[in-house]
Amino acid sequence: MIGTVVVPLDGSELSERALVYGVTIAERTGAPLLLLRIARIGADEPEVAEIRDYLRKVAARVPGRVQFEVERGRPAESIVRLAKEAGDPMIVMSTHGRGGFRRWMTGSVADEVVRGAGEPVLLVRGDQELPSVDQFEIQNILLPVDGSPYSESAIDYAVSIARVFNSTIHLLRVVDTPSAYAMLSRHMEAAATGDILDEIIDSMRKEATEYLQKTAEKVSSYGIEVKTATPEGYPGEQLIEYERRGFFQLVVMATAGRSGVSRVVFGSVAERVLKLGRSPVMMIRPPE
Repeated sequence: MIGTVVVPLDGSELSERALVYGVTIAERTGAPLLLLRIARIGADEPEVAEIRDYLRKVAARVPGRVQFEVERGRPAESIVRLAKEAGDPMIVMSTHGRGGFRRWMTGSVADEVVRGAGEPVLLVRGDQELPSVDQFEIQNILLPVDGSPYSESAIDYAVSIARVFNSTIHLLRVVDTPSAYAMLSRHMEAAATGDILDEIIDSMRKEATEYLQKTAEKVSSYGIEVKTATPEGYPGEQLIEYERRGFFQLVVMATAGRSGVSRVVFGSVAERVLKLGRSPVMMIRPPE
Protein backbone atom coordinates (compact mmCIF):
# COMPACT_ATOMS: atom_id res chain seq x y z
CA MET A 1 0.00 0.00 0.00
CA ILE A 2 2.92 2.36 0.67
CA GLY A 3 5.15 2.36 -2.39
CA THR A 4 7.25 5.44 -1.61
CA VAL A 5 7.57 7.68 1.44
CA VAL A 6 7.91 11.28 0.24
CA VAL A 7 9.31 13.94 2.59
CA PRO A 8 9.29 17.54 1.31
CA LEU A 9 11.95 19.76 2.88
CA ASP A 10 12.66 23.49 2.69
CA GLY A 11 16.02 23.62 4.43
CA SER A 12 14.61 24.46 7.85
CA GLU A 13 14.81 22.47 11.08
CA LEU A 14 11.02 22.58 11.22
CA SER A 15 10.65 20.76 7.91
CA GLU A 16 13.26 18.18 8.95
CA ARG A 17 11.10 17.13 11.90
CA ALA A 18 9.12 15.05 9.42
CA LEU A 19 12.18 12.85 8.88
CA VAL A 20 11.61 10.91 12.11
CA TYR A 21 8.25 9.64 10.87
CA GLY A 22 9.27 9.43 7.21
CA VAL A 23 12.50 7.52 7.77
CA THR A 24 10.99 5.08 10.27
CA ILE A 25 7.91 4.29 8.17
CA ALA A 26 10.11 3.78 5.10
CA GLU A 27 12.40 1.44 7.03
CA ARG A 28 9.58 -0.63 8.54
CA THR A 29 7.60 -0.94 5.29
CA GLY A 30 10.62 -1.45 3.05
CA ALA A 31 9.57 1.51 0.89
CA PRO A 32 12.19 3.87 -0.57
CA LEU A 33 12.45 7.37 0.90
CA LEU A 34 12.21 10.29 -1.52
CA LEU A 35 13.39 13.70 -0.32
CA LEU A 36 12.01 16.70 -2.21
CA ARG A 37 12.89 20.35 -2.23
CA ILE A 38 11.13 22.80 -4.48
CA ALA A 39 13.24 25.75 -5.60
CA ARG A 40 11.70 29.05 -6.57
CA ILE A 41 10.69 29.34 -10.20
CA GLY A 42 13.47 31.79 -11.04
CA ALA A 43 16.25 29.97 -9.20
CA ASP A 44 19.57 29.96 -11.09
CA GLU A 45 21.90 26.97 -11.39
CA PRO A 46 24.17 27.85 -8.43
CA GLU A 47 21.08 28.10 -6.20
CA VAL A 48 19.76 24.77 -7.44
CA ALA A 49 23.21 23.20 -6.93
CA GLU A 50 23.25 24.46 -3.34
CA ILE A 51 19.83 22.94 -2.71
CA ARG A 52 20.93 19.65 -4.25
CA ASP A 53 23.99 19.62 -1.98
CA TYR A 54 21.73 20.17 1.05
CA LEU A 55 19.55 17.19 0.10
CA ARG A 56 22.63 15.06 -0.50
CA LYS A 57 23.83 15.80 3.04
CA VAL A 58 20.43 14.99 4.53
CA ALA A 59 20.27 11.74 2.55
CA ALA A 60 23.72 10.75 3.79
CA ARG A 61 22.66 10.86 7.44
CA VAL A 62 19.51 8.76 7.18
CA PRO A 63 19.40 4.97 6.72
CA GLY A 64 17.76 2.90 4.02
CA ARG A 65 17.12 3.53 0.32
CA VAL A 66 17.11 7.28 -0.13
CA GLN A 67 16.57 9.32 -3.26
CA PHE A 68 16.29 13.08 -3.62
CA GLU A 69 15.00 15.48 -6.22
CA VAL A 70 15.05 19.23 -6.80
CA GLU A 71 12.58 21.05 -9.02
CA ARG A 72 11.75 24.66 -9.75
CA GLY A 73 8.08 25.45 -9.33
CA ARG A 74 5.21 26.21 -7.00
CA PRO A 75 5.76 24.17 -3.79
CA ALA A 76 2.38 22.47 -3.30
CA GLU A 77 1.73 21.75 -6.98
CA SER A 78 5.21 20.32 -7.47
CA ILE A 79 5.08 18.19 -4.31
CA VAL A 80 1.74 16.66 -5.32
CA ARG A 81 2.85 15.93 -8.88
CA LEU A 82 6.25 14.47 -7.97
CA ALA A 83 4.66 12.31 -5.27
CA LYS A 84 2.15 10.90 -7.77
CA GLU A 85 4.98 10.09 -10.17
CA ALA A 86 6.78 8.16 -7.40
CA GLY A 87 3.99 5.57 -7.23
CA ASP A 88 1.72 4.74 -4.25
CA PRO A 89 3.19 7.56 -2.16
CA MET A 90 2.70 8.57 1.42
CA ILE A 91 3.63 12.22 1.91
CA VAL A 92 5.14 13.08 5.30
CA MET A 93 5.70 16.74 6.07
CA SER A 94 5.88 19.20 8.94
CA THR A 95 3.35 21.86 9.71
CA HIS A 96 3.44 24.87 11.99
CA GLY A 97 3.38 24.54 15.77
CA ARG A 98 1.66 26.67 18.37
CA GLY A 99 4.52 28.98 19.22
CA GLY A 100 4.88 32.06 17.05
CA PHE A 101 2.42 31.09 14.35
CA ARG A 102 -1.02 32.56 13.82
CA ARG A 103 -2.09 29.97 11.28
CA TRP A 104 -1.86 26.22 11.13
CA MET A 105 -2.95 24.88 7.79
CA THR A 106 -5.06 27.60 6.23
CA GLY A 107 -3.21 29.02 3.25
CA SER A 108 -0.09 26.97 3.97
CA VAL A 109 1.73 24.57 1.69
CA ALA A 110 0.61 21.70 3.91
CA ASP A 111 -3.01 22.68 3.43
CA GLU A 112 -2.63 22.87 -0.34
CA VAL A 113 -0.92 19.48 -0.44
CA VAL A 114 -3.71 17.85 1.61
CA ARG A 115 -6.37 19.34 -0.63
CA GLY A 116 -4.56 18.55 -3.85
CA ALA A 117 -3.23 15.07 -3.17
CA GLY A 118 -5.31 11.93 -3.48
CA GLU A 119 -2.67 10.14 -1.44
CA PRO A 120 -2.29 10.08 2.35
CA VAL A 121 -0.53 13.07 3.87
CA LEU A 122 0.99 12.69 7.33
CA LEU A 123 1.42 16.05 9.04
CA VAL A 124 3.95 16.17 11.88
CA ARG A 125 3.36 18.88 14.44
CA GLY A 126 5.97 21.58 14.73
CA ASP A 127 5.68 21.73 18.52
CA GLN A 128 5.72 18.00 19.22
CA GLU A 129 8.57 16.37 21.09
CA LEU A 130 9.98 13.63 18.90
CA PRO A 131 12.32 10.78 19.83
CA SER A 132 15.30 9.80 17.72
CA VAL A 133 14.77 7.45 14.79
CA ASP A 134 16.26 4.46 16.63
CA GLN A 135 13.87 4.97 19.60
CA PHE A 136 10.76 5.77 17.60
CA GLU A 137 7.66 3.57 17.83
CA ILE A 138 4.00 3.97 16.92
CA GLN A 139 2.35 2.12 19.78
CA ASN A 140 -1.16 3.58 19.59
CA ILE A 141 -3.13 4.78 16.56
CA LEU A 142 -6.40 6.68 16.88
CA LEU A 143 -8.81 5.89 14.03
CA PRO A 144 -12.04 7.97 14.03
CA VAL A 145 -14.84 6.60 11.84
CA ASP A 146 -18.47 7.56 11.30
CA GLY A 147 -19.87 4.61 9.38
CA SER A 148 -19.43 6.11 5.91
CA PRO A 149 -17.31 4.76 3.04
CA TYR A 150 -15.46 8.09 3.17
CA SER A 151 -14.27 7.63 6.73
CA GLU A 152 -13.57 3.94 6.11
CA SER A 153 -11.06 4.87 3.41
CA ALA A 154 -8.64 5.52 6.27
CA ILE A 155 -8.90 2.02 7.73
CA ASP A 156 -6.53 0.29 5.31
CA TYR A 157 -3.81 2.86 5.90
CA ALA A 158 -4.14 2.59 9.66
CA VAL A 159 -3.96 -1.20 9.38
CA SER A 160 -0.86 -1.06 7.16
CA ILE A 161 0.97 1.11 9.70
CA ALA A 162 -0.25 -0.93 12.69
CA ARG A 163 0.95 -4.20 11.18
CA VAL A 164 4.55 -3.05 10.73
CA PHE A 165 4.75 -1.27 14.10
CA ASN A 166 2.67 -3.81 16.05
CA SER A 167 0.43 -0.93 17.10
CA THR A 168 -2.91 -0.94 18.90
CA ILE A 169 -5.70 0.70 16.92
CA HIS A 170 -8.23 2.70 18.90
CA LEU A 171 -11.49 2.85 16.94
CA LEU A 172 -13.60 5.86 17.83
CA ARG A 173 -17.11 6.70 16.77
CA VAL A 174 -18.77 9.73 18.34
CA VAL A 175 -22.49 9.43 18.99
CA ASP A 176 -23.71 12.82 17.80
CA THR A 177 -26.49 13.19 20.39
CA PRO A 178 -26.96 16.97 19.86
CA SER A 179 -28.14 16.26 16.31
CA ALA A 180 -31.06 14.22 17.70
CA TYR A 181 -32.73 17.40 18.87
CA ALA A 182 -32.84 18.69 15.31
CA MET A 183 -34.84 15.64 14.26
CA LEU A 184 -37.76 16.48 16.51
CA SER A 185 -40.64 18.69 15.45
CA ARG A 186 -41.16 21.91 17.34
CA HIS A 187 -44.86 21.12 17.50
CA MET A 188 -44.55 17.91 19.52
CA GLU A 189 -45.75 17.78 23.10
CA ALA A 190 -42.99 18.05 25.68
CA ALA A 191 -43.61 14.60 27.20
CA ALA A 192 -43.80 12.91 23.82
CA THR A 193 -40.70 14.77 22.69
CA GLY A 194 -38.73 13.43 25.65
CA ASP A 195 -39.79 9.85 25.00
CA ILE A 196 -38.98 10.05 21.30
CA LEU A 197 -35.63 11.70 22.04
CA ASP A 198 -34.68 8.82 24.35
CA GLU A 199 -35.59 6.33 21.62
CA ILE A 200 -33.56 8.14 19.01
CA ILE A 201 -30.48 8.39 21.23
CA ASP A 202 -30.74 4.73 22.27
CA SER A 203 -30.93 3.81 18.58
CA MET A 204 -27.87 5.94 17.80
CA ARG A 205 -25.90 4.32 20.62
CA LYS A 206 -26.85 0.85 19.44
CA GLU A 207 -25.92 1.61 15.83
CA ALA A 208 -22.53 3.06 16.84
CA THR A 209 -21.71 0.11 19.12
CA GLU A 210 -22.69 -2.53 16.55
CA TYR A 211 -20.78 -0.74 13.81
CA LEU A 212 -17.61 -0.50 15.90
CA GLN A 213 -17.84 -4.17 16.88
CA LYS A 214 -18.09 -5.16 13.23
CA THR A 215 -15.23 -2.87 12.23
CA ALA A 216 -13.09 -4.07 15.15
CA GLU A 217 -13.56 -7.68 14.02
CA LYS A 218 -12.35 -6.75 10.55
CA VAL A 219 -9.27 -4.95 11.88
CA SER A 220 -8.42 -7.63 14.46
CA SER A 221 -8.50 -10.29 11.71
CA TYR A 222 -5.09 -8.90 10.68
CA GLY A 223 -3.68 -9.79 14.08
CA ILE A 224 -3.99 -6.22 15.38
CA GLU A 225 -5.09 -5.36 18.91
CA VAL A 226 -8.19 -3.15 18.78
CA LYS A 227 -9.92 -1.00 21.37
CA THR A 228 -13.22 0.83 20.84
CA ALA A 229 -14.92 3.91 22.28
CA THR A 230 -18.26 5.62 21.63
CA PRO A 231 -18.27 8.97 23.44
CA GLU A 232 -21.36 11.18 23.12
CA GLY A 233 -21.63 14.84 22.21
CA TYR A 234 -20.47 17.18 19.48
CA PRO A 235 -18.17 15.11 17.19
CA GLY A 236 -15.35 17.63 16.90
CA GLU A 237 -15.20 18.38 20.60
CA GLN A 238 -15.41 14.75 21.67
CA LEU A 239 -12.76 13.64 19.18
CA ILE A 240 -10.29 16.29 20.32
CA GLU A 241 -10.97 15.60 24.00
CA TYR A 242 -10.44 11.87 23.49
CA GLU A 243 -7.23 12.45 21.52
CA ARG A 244 -5.82 14.79 24.14
CA ARG A 245 -6.57 12.33 26.96
CA GLY A 246 -4.81 9.47 25.23
CA PHE A 247 -1.21 8.77 24.30
CA PHE A 248 -1.34 8.42 20.53
CA GLN A 249 1.62 8.56 18.21
CA LEU A 250 -0.66 8.92 15.20
CA VAL A 251 -4.22 9.86 14.23
CA VAL A 252 -5.44 8.46 10.90
CA MET A 253 -8.63 9.96 9.47
CA ALA A 254 -10.40 10.86 6.27
CA THR A 255 -10.96 14.48 5.29
CA ALA A 256 -14.63 13.96 4.44
CA GLY A 257 -17.46 12.21 6.26
CA ARG A 258 -21.10 11.31 6.04
CA SER A 259 -24.14 13.53 6.29
CA GLY A 260 -27.05 12.72 8.55
CA VAL A 261 -27.54 11.77 12.19
CA SER A 262 -23.97 10.76 12.95
CA ARG A 263 -22.41 13.47 10.82
CA VAL A 264 -18.69 14.08 11.26
CA VAL A 265 -17.48 16.74 8.86
CA PHE A 266 -13.96 15.40 8.63
CA GLY A 267 -12.74 18.26 6.47
CA SER A 268 -13.07 20.71 9.35
CA VAL A 269 -12.69 18.25 12.21
CA ALA A 270 -9.36 16.98 10.89
CA GLU A 271 -7.98 20.51 10.86
CA ARG A 272 -9.25 21.09 14.42
CA VAL A 273 -7.53 17.89 15.58
CA LEU A 274 -4.30 19.09 14.01
CA LYS A 275 -4.66 22.52 15.59
CA LEU A 276 -5.86 21.54 19.06
CA GLY A 277 -4.64 17.97 19.48
CA ARG A 278 -1.27 16.56 20.39
CA SER A 279 -0.59 13.88 17.80
CA PRO A 280 0.54 13.90 14.16
CA VAL A 281 -2.39 13.45 11.82
CA MET A 282 -2.46 11.34 8.67
CA MET A 283 -5.17 12.72 6.41
CA ILE A 284 -6.75 10.56 3.73
CA ARG A 285 -8.65 12.41 1.01
CA PRO A 286 -11.20 9.93 -0.38
CA PRO A 287 -12.15 9.92 -4.07
CA GLU A 288 -15.00 12.31 -4.87
